Amino acid sequence: MSAAASVIHLSPASAAFVKARTTTLGPWVLGAYLDCILMGVIFCQVYTYYRTRTRSETNLQRYYNHVVVVALGLSILKTAQCTAVVWVQNVFDFANPDVARTLVAKAWWQVSMPLLTAIIGTTVQSFFCLRFYLLSRNWKFCIIIICAMCLGLAGVCLSLANILSGNAHAKVMWLMVHLIGVFVADLLITSGTIYSLQKRSSGLPSTSQMINRLLRLVFESAFPPTIIATTDLILTQTLGPKLLWHMLVNIALGKIYVVSLLYTLNSINEYRADRKSHSYTDGVRPSRRTGTHMEFVRRGRSQSQGPPSKTDQIFVHTEVSTHVTVSPSYSHDSASPYSQSKSADFA
Repeated sequence: MSAAASVIHLSPASAAFVKARTTTLGPWVLGAYLDCILMGVIFCQVYTYYRTRTRSETNLQRYYNHVVVVALGLSILKTAQCTAVVWVQNVFDFANPDVARTLVAKAWWQVSMPLLTAIIGTTVQSFFCLRFYLLSRNWKFCIIIICAMCLGLAGVCLSLANILSGNAHAKVMWLMVHLIGVFVADLLITSGTIYSLQKRSSGLPSTSQMINRLLRLVFESAFPPTIIATTDLILTQTLGPKLLWHMLVNIALGKIYVVSLLYTLNSINEYRADRKSHSYTDGVRPSRRTGTHMEFVRRGRSQSQGPPSKTDQIFVHTEVSTHVTVSPSYSHDSASPYSQSKSADFA
């Protein structure tokens, strides 16, 4: 039977929904495809994290492990949500557009799509906020960051309430507030981390090399989610009748945050492995009194010749006692004054 001879009769609203299917259905389908692709990337990153992570049971390492588990769980939940939306719209209600067109404003599991993205983003931002605090110990600046994060969460919750109540204008306004809060939090975390790292630079070549590497890591991890959040903000204010296309970017935003988090943690593990591979090839042998003492020796040694080998914190200073045996090939001039008193751990 040809399309012209179809016996399906649609209401005017449903006919308009079907006619504009590129806008009404397209963003959800393409967003689900993109979400599944990024989910595959996350699975690979999680596998890399557990393959390369340290086996030490420090409080911070346990925190890293818990963050990875939570981020993975939220990512899987997000993918399940995207799959459910596409299945219901395009399969379950394929021949019932009178129902399918109302899901975007009534079905809680579809309306809550931006809320789950915001929860994922806030989880990742909390990790980077803690990392900034460990670096700077500036709790006042952290309070400002937390306020921006709370503003973002409040904005998306109020946007969700206005979607369910049918207030389109307020929905867009509060969505804008949400994305502004997300952008401000990202900007404050990134700029604060960069400023704190630059303040730590002592002018020594080894320290400068370490600081430059950390600065690159900050840019590489913060740039993608910030750009995606900014793009989402612009689209919500400029698309007009095609507003749903912002969902394509919003769906990807949550996964981009998780990718950024896992990239940071895997970079930490890679850096730790690089330092460990050179720890016994530079003429300094650690004392073998106890395992804990050997860890302190490696801290002291890494301060004298280059960046520290223990990389699961950021500038957390602890008083340590170092005992090393120096071989004749080791140059006394290369020793850094930092190795005599304090060690710094970086993330």
